[in-house]
Amino acid sequence: MIKEDLYKKNLAFWETAWSRVKKASNKIPDVLDYIPDIPKVFDEHNCEHILDIACGSGWLSFYLADNGFKATGVDISESAIRLANEVIEESGSQYREKVKFICADMFAMDFPEDYFDGILINAAFEHLDLERGQEFLKMIKRFIKPGGIMFGVYDKVASGKKGEFDVLDDGTHQYKDEFRDGMFLRNYTDDELNKLFSESGWQVESIKKNSFESRIVVAKNIK
Repeated sequence: MIKEDLYKKNLAFWETAWSRVKKASNKIPDVLDYIPDIPKVFDEHNCEHILDIACGSGWLSFYLADNGFKATGVDISESAIRLANEVIEESGSQYREKVKFICADMFAMDFPEDYFDGILINAAFEHLDLERGQEFLKMIKRFIKPGGIMFGVYDKVASGKKGEFDVLDDGTHQYKDEFRDGMFLRNYTDDELNKLFSESGWQVESIKKNSFESRIVVAKNIK
């Protein structure tokens, strides 16, 4: 596995990045054409409580709540979670019973077994190296009910310019320019994604690509 100190540097990047943000925005980007599919898929599979991994300032957790779901968002950045909680405070009672946020590394979460009906991971998986990607898919099954659904968005990411990153042993890039220093970025191939899911006990129901060539994966927990 990629050295722990390199991974910790990746985690530290996210606090640095989110500390620059002064106000959370819950506006849904118009270019993200898959967003309406998120509540549709969870509703079709009778999911009610969704775990939103790497939730940032919580915009998708709030979107889920607006569409009738209960959401728990988890992010490594204290600044991101602070912004998310500020939205709850400013909204009065709108989100208090529907949305909860927790600051934690995704590999250090502590939830009861089979606690969630579904999991959402949007544009975050590519910030894991290859082994941690597989570890995540295996680990997260503990918290998702049998038959529970994962809605994952896996961006096709650029390789960066020469000199802006180091290439780690498994091909993951770790950036070192001023604004991305420490960040992991890995361009997972379709073959890698299919292999990781099948070896981790997830049944892929569909893989679609949008206009940006992001892979939108819907998978079922078949434990």
